[in-house]
Amino acid sequence: MSIYIGTSGFIYKNWVGEFYPPDLPKSKYFDYYATYFNSLELNSTFYKIPKPTTFKSWKYKIRKLNDFKLSIKANRYITHTKKLLPTQKLNEFVELVKILEDNLGALLFQLPPSLKFDDERLENFCISLDKDIRYAIEFRNKTWYNDKTYEILKRYNVALVWHDFNQDIVFEKTADFEYVRLHGSNSKYSGSYDDEFLNSLAQKLTYAFVYFNNTDDNSAFKDALRLKKLLGEK
Repeated sequence: MSIYIGTSGFIYKNWVGEFYPPDLPKSKYFDYYATYFNSLELNSTFYKIPKPTTFKSWKYKIRKLNDFKLSIKANRYITHTKKLLPTQKLNEFVELVKILEDNLGALLFQLPPSLKFDDERLENFCISLDKDIRYAIEFRNKTWYNDKTYEILKRYNVALVWHDFNQDIVFEKTADFEYVRLHGSNSKYSGSYDDEFLNSLAQKLTYAFVYFNNTDDNSAFKDALRLKKLLGEK
């Protein structure tokens, strides 16, 4: 069983003093973060596509760490502008994240709530994906939650993201790994999860990437540490 646990992003002002020591330079934040967690979901890529040198820099940073995985959120041009239509930009983005090699966790596609179920669109998208890396899709429109969607995802080994953004989590496994995003128990990006929930979640994980996005009230790093403890990790 390999469980990779972390948070969605790691640079937050409100973490200073509670997670990061007050006198720690921002340039040292990642090194400090990596002493506690074995994974990170990088969200800045959603807003701007980094240069290859940026991914090479990340690769250099994490190559010395013991089995650290970096998951990458796909750029919004792919998910919100083209809405999963296969494009050269998608191929180029995949090639960029492959720079991370063994340190790549998964490539995350977070879809807009306005995008409704379209099995042909999903199938064509999945067919176009390079088969060398892991992919996960977070659906924000409930019309996607049906057997046809699950069938397509399973066919191409793409993970249905288990998430709770404006919905209850649907624990449908569609790949040989699980991808979990926890956005907050009380509201968007805030609210801690109780032990009962975390224990229940832990029982469902086999080979998983779990990211806490309840970052606004400092719950993310606290919940991530608690899940590690529940799983018996130091």
